[in-house]
Amino acid sequence: MSRPAGKASLRRKPHVLFMGPTNSARTQMAEAYGRDLLADLVEVRSAGMAASDLDPRTRQVLQTDGIDTNGLYTKIVDPNLLDWADLVVTLCADTHRLKLQEQESFVHKNWSMEDPARLAKGPDDLAPYLQARDDIKRRVRQFSNSIRLMHR
Repeated sequence: MSRPAGKASLRRKPHVLFMGPTNSARTQMAEAYGRDLLADLVEVRSAGMAASDLDPRTRQVLQTDGIDTNGLYTKIVDPNLLDWADLVVTLCADTHRLKLQEQESFVHKNWSMEDPARLAKGPDDLAPYLQARDDIKRRVRQFSNSIRLMHR
């Protein structure tokens, strides 16, 4: 069911889509922390512009922080998902790579960050994944705090 452009339903939680070039690391972390820290405030999903497998290092660093990774799987952005979203948060250093079509139905924000897979010095290097995890967790927590302040 489509809604008028720019009009979020006041009878439901806002919809947040975390999006990136692939849906293998950063966006999955954002979805996981979103579900953990924002579940009472918004509905959260993630997707990528291209198909990819969930990076096992992503799952590993989330689990070491006590985050449930069940239900995390890679998804590709489609028009229905963009129509679903009220806020699209892209997680990449260069948003031009995403070729995201701006729409009146959602607000777009970018969290500029490098792909931990490109920064890793090998398949066992978790350092860039831990850094990305901590940065994303901090940003999601700040987002959560901002929403909670608006609800006071």
